[in-house]
Amino acid sequence: MSRIIIFTTAFLISFFIVGFATAQDITGTVTDSLSTQPLPQASVALLQQDQPVATTTTDNKGNFRFKDRSAGAYTLKIAYIGYKTITLTGVQPGNQYLTRLVLDQKDLKVVTVTASKPFIVQKVDRMIVNIAGSPIAAGGTAWEVLLRAPGVVELGSGLQLKGKKIVVLIDGRYSNLSGEDLKNMLSAMTANGIDRIELIANPSAKYEAQGGAIINIIMAKNTKLGTNGTATLSGRAGTYGSFNTGLTLNHRSKRLNVYGGYDYLNNQQYSKSNFTRYLNEGKQIADETEGNSLLRNHSLKLGLDYEINKRNVFGILVKGMANNIEKSNDTRSLANYAGTKQDSFSTVTAAGSVRYLIPSVNLYYKTILDSAGRELRFNADYFSYDKKWNDRFTTRYFTPLGKEYAVNQLQANAPANNDIKSFAVDYTQPITKGSFEAGAKVSAATTDNDAQWQKDDNGTWVKDNGKTNHFIYQEHVYAAYANVNRQFKKFSVMLGVRAEQTHTEGNSVTTQQVNANNYLNIFPNAGIQYQASENNLLAFSYRKSIERYKYDIVNPFIIYKSQYSYSQGNPYLKPGIQHNFELSYSWNNELFTSLTYVRYNDVLADIYRKDTASPAVISTYDNLSNADYYEANISHSKAIFQNKWITNNSLVISYAAFNAPAGSDLNNAQVTAFISSDHTILLPKGFKVQVSGMYFSPMALGVVTYKSRFNSSIGASKTMLQGKGTLTVNVSDPFNTFNSRFNVSSFGVQSVNYAKPETRFVKATFTYRFGNKNVKANANRKNAIDSESRRMQ
Repeated sequence: MSRIIIFTTAFLISFFIVGFATAQDITGTVTDSLSTQPLPQASVALLQQDQPVATTTTDNKGNFRFKDRSAGAYTLKIAYIGYKTITLTGVQPGNQYLTRLVLDQKDLKVVTVTASKPFIVQKVDRMIVNIAGSPIAAGGTAWEVLLRAPGVVELGSGLQLKGKKIVVLIDGRYSNLSGEDLKNMLSAMTANGIDRIELIANPSAKYEAQGGAIINIIMAKNTKLGTNGTATLSGRAGTYGSFNTGLTLNHRSKRLNVYGGYDYLNNQQYSKSNFTRYLNEGKQIADETEGNSLLRNHSLKLGLDYEINKRNVFGILVKGMANNIEKSNDTRSLANYAGTKQDSFSTVTAAGSVRYLIPSVNLYYKTILDSAGRELRFNADYFSYDKKWNDRFTTRYFTPLGKEYAVNQLQANAPANNDIKSFAVDYTQPITKGSFEAGAKVSAATTDNDAQWQKDDNGTWVKDNGKTNHFIYQEHVYAAYANVNRQFKKFSVMLGVRAEQTHTEGNSVTTQQVNANNYLNIFPNAGIQYQASENNLLAFSYRKSIERYKYDIVNPFIIYKSQYSYSQGNPYLKPGIQHNFELSYSWNNELFTSLTYVRYNDVLADIYRKDTASPAVISTYDNLSNADYYEANISHSKAIFQNKWITNNSLVISYAAFNAPAGSDLNNAQVTAFISSDHTILLPKGFKVQVSGMYFSPMALGVVTYKSRFNSSIGASKTMLQGKGTLTVNVSDPFNTFNSRFNVSSFGVQSVNYAKPETRFVKATFTYRFGNKNVKANANRKNAIDSESRRMQ
């Protein structure tokens, strides 16, 4: 079957590349020479024998087109304010031309533009959430921004969009983390440096096959000449006070761009939770936990881009994060409570710290092969994730009358060392009425987790062999892809295919158990758009993807979490395969609708079971044969009252179900609704107000049933100091309603759960921008680090 798919896809791609020799359009793209960012609204003139033939301007992606030109030699003259005008001779119909404009420092003028981007912009292939300038995002973190994005849901330890697990990229580069580690990293990243986020439900074959959907966090770019920058100071009031501060600098000459930044974040947060587990004979265990965490994070970035000549650019980017979390939790467990009779109870005091060091290096080289715009790009990457986790648990046991009768102490030292190395090459070629892309990549990832547990034995700490666990996981992925895009009058067609050869090996040093897998997967994807009229666009897309599981999910050792909670991986899990289909329609670039269907094969399911030797519950995982996800989405975006009020509203109806054996707890499912509404109001004298709210109806999936949730935010900002400063004040979750309530029913385990991290805060942020205002900033470039790296633990 895979050979048939490869042959068919190769045939169709070849057909599109060959195309029709009679095509007569002249097309091209205009970008900045150093950053390679597109230049919208550039003026493009078409001449023949020095006589003007036609003129146009580039669109938001820097593209232009002159339709149906007769055979012959033409000249293109391209101009953009602040850049040197360029003239291309010998232009032939049927070709596409990539033009990179160079800054003309002598002609630069200070231009001030006053405008406000809509908070949410819906495109056919993605949704864009503009964070820069948003009053409710200022002073927050990247994690809080993602949770406010329409359709993004936190389930368990991960994020989902349109029923698909999310891969998070930062400036087109894989974040390299998932689960709690991703949450910790994004919670340490300030939102002040984010320009926008892109929600991509069905990415092309150019992206990794891992994961179903992509969120790309685009960091803000400084557009100033010479040495310039932005300074930010933010304070937050909640149960505890918190603050963050940052400085970014950018210096650019004609060919050289040097940029960097430093951020410090100090956040303290309160949380509480209740968990009740029902056992046999009417007995139950009720846990009540209160805790707080203090996060201190230092983030540093330093990069350089150098233009060797008009066709060759190289650069280096070094990033680092030093993150320290101190946490403490007090838990009271009431055990064996039947009817009105109280039995024994216990208290657990947990104190610990986590230290993360996350350095990464990217080297890239890009060359333009010819005037037709053929481009070759090389990326070499190194990513390291070093975690030191220390915990101490003190459990005290009491009689029903409150008399202490036993004390148990445990402590853990759990270092995790992770490294990823990769190299990638990407090729782009304009073709008749379209483009062709191809690339290859190799990556190697290793994670080494060594959890050393000790217990108190009459005042002496001794090794606890029942909990100590050393697990090493290695993964190598060899990938290649090809994409082609073609335009046929009112139709735009995209075809792509990706092949990935994967080798994995999990080695439980503790149990001397080794599990190895080696498999090849082919991932086709396709899309078609039909522009019925200027205001009506219909599109369909398909993508096959894979879900390789996090390294701890395949660790067979039982991992201690608390006296009543353990987790255990499953080394025999097979990777899950997803088939993603989406049909969409847009009208007038303001009304967007879509229908989505996802078929999951070998889908991963969370399983909860009782420990046979204690009242503890063990959470684990298993493959089910398949599952289905259905979604209907309608979104409307409109600027009213002379563009002073920008409103965005969306409604999502979804249904997800495992196809498990009859009578299984995993068959639990129900229809779910999500509603979001966002309003930005522009007021006189530089004031701006933003109000946002979202509601999740109850949801059921497998053994877990989630209760409804509601979240809202309100903020206001004021520009000052001749536009150089912005003061923002906002309140997140003002009604304090955002929490997580869910029930579990799995293989004899019944539990009611409530978790409420602190979400209501008052924040104030001041941003000051200094320096000249007329230069493109550093290039936000993609690198070769693979999606498997983000699954590190």
